[in-house]
Amino acid sequence: MKVLQVIIVAGLALIVSSPATKAMGHSQATDALFAQAVEAVRAKEYGSAVDIFRDLSEQGEADAQFNLALLLKAGLGRPKNYEDAYFWFVLSLLGNEQRAEPMVDELSDLLPPPVQTEIYERISERLNQQLAVGNKRAIMKYAGLHANFLIEPDIETAYVWYSIGQALGLRGANDGTAAMTALLEPEALIAAQRRALDDFESSEFAAQPSQDTIE
Repeated sequence: MKVLQVIIVAGLALIVSSPATKAMGHSQATDALFAQAVEAVRAKEYGSAVDIFRDLSEQGEADAQFNLALLLKAGLGRPKNYEDAYFWFVLSLLGNEQRAEPMVDELSDLLPPPVQTEIYERISERLNQQLAVGNKRAIMKYAGLHANFLIEPDIETAYVWYSIGQALGLRGANDGTAAMTALLEPEALIAAQRRALDDFESSEFAAQPSQDTIE
């Protein structure tokens, strides 16, 4: 087995056995599919692994997104594709899979800014669709995308969604709101607060109960 493949298999096994995986609230069915994908990698059945990880990634599983991106970056199961790998690495990092961060940094150096912008637009569209149907898991991701990834950060939009996340009691939203507040001029801050209220009241989230932890 090649060194790169050893690294990938070790990474997948680590995620499966990590306590963080259980903390993500995976269902038994999700855990079973995840384990099946890992076994496919170990058996060098990379195409099957990609298919399974992609299905889980579409469901928003950050660890599956990370592993799918690893395979796409390495060219295992599908031809090597840095654009799709970056797409899934960024989504994974937005979903708090911290091991994606060095991969995002590495691919950021390889992808031209216009290509990165296209990928951010894809991610924004995906998250917008989730926000429209009241998916709370998209709130912090959408805020983080606008605060930390765009070529030109959109601080006001980031504030709006961190603020909505704070209203719903989402973990990390308070810190995000505070960080964006420090970057906004007073007039822009008031405008962002008005926008946050309007967006909240016209969204599916206004009727949802608050809670203190959402990943």
